Amino acid sequence: MTTVAEFIERNREQLVERYTEAVGKLESARGLTAYERTDTFPEYLSTLAAISRQGHRGDPVRTKKRLEETHISQRVRVGFNQEEVTGEYVLMGRLISGLWEALPLEQQPAQEDTRLLFEELEGAMDQVIVSFSGYSQEDRQREKRFLHRLNALAMEVMGDGEYSVPLNERLGALVEVVQEAMRADGAALLLADAGGMVLLPTTYTGRWNARTESEPVAVDGPTFVARLAASEEPLELPDAAVAGHAVSEGVRQSGLHSLLGLRLWPHGKLLGVFYLGVAELRPFEPQARRYLETLVEYLSGIIQKALLLQQLRQANERLRKSETLYRLATEAISDAIWDWNIQTDTLAWSGGVEKLFGHTREQLGGHISGWSDNIHPEDRERVVHGIHELIASGAQRWKDEYRFLHRGGGYVHVTDHGLVERDASGRAVRMVGAMQDITASRGASEALRASEDRLRLAVRAAELGTWDFNPVTGLLRWDERCKALFGLPLEPEVTYEGFLAAIHPEDRERADAAVQRALQPASGGEYDIELRTVGSKGRAVRWVRAIGRAVFEGGRAVRFIGTAQDISERKLQQQESQKRAEFAEQLIGIVSHDLRNPLNAITLSVAALLRQEELGERQAKGLARISAATERATRMIHDLLDFTRARLGGGIPIERKPLELHAHCRQVVEEVRLAHPDREVEVVQSGEGRGEWDGDRLAQVITNLVNNALAYSPPGTPVRVETRGEDGTVLLRVHNAGKPIPPELLPHLFEPMTRGRPGGDAASRSIGLGLFIVANVVHAHGGTIEVRSEPGEGTTFTARLPRRAS
Repeated sequence: MTTVAEFIERNREQLVERYTEAVGKLESARGLTAYERTDTFPEYLSTLAAISRQGHRGDPVRTKKRLEETHISQRVRVGFNQEEVTGEYVLMGRLISGLWEALPLEQQPAQEDTRLLFEELEGAMDQVIVSFSGYSQEDRQREKRFLHRLNALAMEVMGDGEYSVPLNERLGALVEVVQEAMRADGAALLLADAGGMVLLPTTYTGRWNARTESEPVAVDGPTFVARLAASEEPLELPDAAVAGHAVSEGVRQSGLHSLLGLRLWPHGKLLGVFYLGVAELRPFEPQARRYLETLVEYLSGIIQKALLLQQLRQANERLRKSETLYRLATEAISDAIWDWNIQTDTLAWSGGVEKLFGHTREQLGGHISGWSDNIHPEDRERVVHGIHELIASGAQRWKDEYRFLHRGGGYVHVTDHGLVERDASGRAVRMVGAMQDITASRGASEALRASEDRLRLAVRAAELGTWDFNPVTGLLRWDERCKALFGLPLEPEVTYEGFLAAIHPEDRERADAAVQRALQPASGGEYDIELRTVGSKGRAVRWVRAIGRAVFEGGRAVRFIGTAQDISERKLQQQESQKRAEFAEQLIGIVSHDLRNPLNAITLSVAALLRQEELGERQAKGLARISAATERATRMIHDLLDFTRARLGGGIPIERKPLELHAHCRQVVEEVRLAHPDREVEVVQSGEGRGEWDGDRLAQVITNLVNNALAYSPPGTPVRVETRGEDGTVLLRVHNAGKPIPPELLPHLFEPMTRGRPGGDAASRSIGLGLFIVANVVHAHGGTIEVRSEPGEGTTFTARLPRRAS
């Protein structure tokens, strides 16, 4: 078996030439020289070959990583985008695997070798995604700009230390920034009440009229807002104008149509719901969903900190009267709350510091250094300088993000907010704040971006179409590839009725039934179907396989997503193979039937000649050989006719009649003995042998099994035939002491055209249909047959025959 390394080394120049030609067709490659287009590809091929030979270890792996980093950096400099760079590694995989795709399986590389190649290429694509961070430069700059604006407004939301304006009156500017960032026509924010069971209308911007939005919304109700509160992912509403009571009166009067929103869910607790709307009917692309998640996550942090500081502000008023009440309030909050006496540099922590970072209050000590010493060395100077500079400037609020040491080892990312308390002269005397662990949210956002990018690349590489159906609203979204598979135009949106119309009429009802079944909770949501498409205007038929899964909420399907793949070529190959097989089997039956007449004539003629008295010894032997050969040909023709009946006629026909199987078996074995006078065939019988069987067909079974045992056993060894009556069945067992049948042949022994191990008696060999016919006759009687072949034990065929038809 050839290795991947050998394929690469033999075709190195051809691979480089095709790679350079394909890369040169990219828009970003215009103006590049052939050397720049090729870049490190020749050396990279050598590294892949070395990994194929040595495995994933040693210098080749380090060299491969260096070459990938060099290649990605070079592509970034000349203007390639992420998709084009990852496409180069997809192209490498196609070019290399294309070297052996048309070869027989035994000439292709081993599966483990091929898997290692594609793992290395996937690793390179992951490196590309990490390098490009999943966003274009323009998207990242836009995100930074609006996050900066939110950050600038955050201080206003935190409110004045002495005079606190109600929070809902300070959130409008933040919501307007998110609305502008998403290019929406209106936005709404509802915050959860203390019990988390009701959402209270808080802020509305754009086309929404806040005066019409005054009623609380139950989180367990049927509305779109309630669905947002229960969903972990952003949700869309295609058209609010026709959504009825799923949306409020204010939404219906606003002129907004398509809605997109998600819940505010910091630390696993519902904070509120944010959603926005646009005036036109349109779907929201995945990038918009991800962008909204980033903005709302940041908005959640601001609101949560505002709520926290509002609580702290209220607590401070009470704490001036009672230090005990202060401790109870801070310990009730899950974040790490700290209280810094600026005059003495003593620092007090809430119990949350141990829960988040593993440090007890005693381990951190009572000095401010217990905090600063645990800040990451790369962040320490910036953070400490920043907080002292803010105190000196006379400002009141401080915020920063940095890495803080966890007691268990390693650093966690935190966001930290603080409020400065000053005396009558303006001197800072106290600072109270809260630290929050944001490691998981940061990691989840980055992992989600990488996962979405990998999925998008995988779908494109496999040439799959994707679809997304909302059973509640009836909205069906197809990508361009999916529309092309069904022969539909790219411009208009697809409806479910349009999907059914694009299916071949003979498959349409079956496809609709499969969809409806998948949308029922009892089905598990699984959907897998092969169907034919005709497209618009009766275009040519194409075979498509569609695979999907339904998502359920409260026993109702709320989303149905999946892929579609063109399988026309595979279906055509299957049909052609079936036609060829049926033609061959029909031809066998016709030829076998027509050969019986000339063979009968030969048999009769030989019999007549043998009766002549003047035959010499030589002539008699010749006629005897002709007679034996004719009988063997006749047996083969009978086997072929039975094979044709079994494959094309629905099985071998049998005619049951009362039969004593013990006596019948002795008679058949005696006939076999006459043909093999030099061999010992032992017959053993026990139990009741009466039943209803087709005697002629069972004679075929016994004859084939005994002849097979004689042909594949040493001349001096006996063959044992046993019939044994049991409850409801009679057992037929034939055993010989020959060499065991090879294990790899056992599963295929009863298939047509299959012979046993080499070395049997050449004179008694058949065309490989004997055991196939044996199995079909036994099965036609409702019985079973099995074979056991072990070294030292010989080979045993065991058939169990029911006494009567079931």
